[in-house]
Order: sequence, then structure tokens, then C-alpha cells
Amino acid sequence: MSRPRFVFDLLLKLWPLGRVLNRLGSRRLLGRLLRPCFDAEGNEAIIIPVQEAVRGTESVVLPFPLLAPLIDAASNRFILSHCLCRQGEGCETYPRDIGCIFLGDGAAEIAPERGHAAGTAEALAHARRAVDVGLVPMIVHSSFDAWLLDIPYRRTVAICFCCDCCCSVRQGLRLGPAAFWETVVRLPGLTVTTGPECTGCGTCVGVCPVGAISLDQGRACVGEQCKGCGRCASACPQGAIRLQLAEGLDVPQRLTERIARRTEIGTGTEKR
Repeated sequence: MSRPRFVFDLLLKLWPLGRVLNRLGSRRLLGRLLRPCFDAEGNEAIIIPVQEAVRGTESVVLPFPLLAPLIDAASNRFILSHCLCRQGEGCETYPRDIGCIFLGDGAAEIAPERGHAAGTAEALAHARRAVDVGLVPMIVHSSFDAWLLDIPYRRTVAICFCCDCCCSVRQGLRLGPAAFWETVVRLPGLTVTTGPECTGCGTCVGVCPVGAISLDQGRACVGEQCKGCGRCASACPQGAIRLQLAEGLDVPQRLTERIARRTEIGTGTEKR
């Protein structure tokens, strides 16, 4: 069973304080005190860009080659009826009724009033609807989500569908401390490169949430702190920024292995 309804209602009323917490955390002294709130041991997020990624001469249209195996392999799937972030922010740009998909044995313990259990086909259709309206999937393993829904942290993971205007993770990347950045990791095998079409216009610099892009001698340079969200590639007017998957690397398998280091969504053998 999940937390009582009044807990959810109170959380939605206090939602704007999240921005304040992020800004406070970005200050050195307060950031040290608040660092446990951004603990990478209890939280991890991997943004799955909605882009055409290139592996050698082969193009792969993300995100479904990565999401489909996870959804299919999960022991259970549960679709939340609403997105907590968009509810809390009062989003008017994207549908609030496109909620996260929770996977694993823990998903079977989510209270029915929060949404409904789903099969593989329905979960994939839900993901396609989200992508079609412009939302970006993100794989999230959050101790806070597990606490709020009162489910086993080690037996669940979520696929969230995020918008730039409301997503708490993206807000944390823009406003929060460097400690928060550590909880967001790049998709295994993904690189972001700049092609010869780059004119040095600086559009990508302005949209990068972590300041990973700079201009050097009139060209955009992507730094190591890049999270692989794909915003720069979508925004580039010249189409000069490309997402590439490592040739010969089984990216879906690497992603599954990364998730398995933290949680089990198939057999549910991990302890609570």
C-alpha cells in the first residue's frame, strides 16, 4: 500500500520548495549539509534521448530498442495515472495523465488508486504515447519514489516521461548542486559529437542543462560532464551535433547490467 492520500496532497502543495532546495544546495556551505538529499547511492537516473543514434553505418531510432527489452523482461509493470512532477508544477504544456511506468516485483505492490497494472503491449503503447507528445524517457531508481509508494527499493525501477519545464531531475541539473549531477549518468556507450556543419552559433551552449558545451575557435565542444540528454542535438539549427552508440557494443545489455547493479526487476530476488 502507498502512503495516505494526505501525504500526496501535502507533497503537491510543497512542490515549489523543491526549486528552493536545489538553489540552496548549489551554495557551498549549505550544499554540504544538504548533500545527503542528493545521495548517488540512493538515486540514479539515465536519460534515454529520443534521437537517431548512429553505430558505425547503422542508425538506431531511440528510445524503443532500449525500453522494449526492459519492459518485456520485467516481472510486473504498473502505470501511474498521473505524473507527480507535472501535477506539482501545474503543467499546461504536456499531459499530466502520462505517468511513470514502474517495473519489477515492487510494481505489483503499488496501491491501485495510484494507477493500474499493465501488460507489455499496454506499457509500450503508453511509452509511445509519451514520446509522441514530446516527452523524454528517463530510467530512474529513486529511494524517495520507493518510500512514497511504499514499495521495495531493491525490486523496482521506473521509466519516467519528462518535460524540461517540470521534471524534478532536469530542474536539479539546471539549478542544483554538483552532487545532484552525480545521480544522473550517461547512457552506456553513448557519445555526443560535433560535425563539420557547426557554425559556432552557441545555441547548444544555451540549452545544455549542465554547462557541458563550450565554444572553442568557433566550434562547439562537448565536455565529459555531458549527460547525453540530446537537447543540444534537437536544438542545433545546423544538425551538427550527433548522438553515437559505440560500434560493436550491446547497449541494451550494458543498460540492463547497469540497472541490475542497483535493483532486480525480473525475478525479484533482492531484499527490500
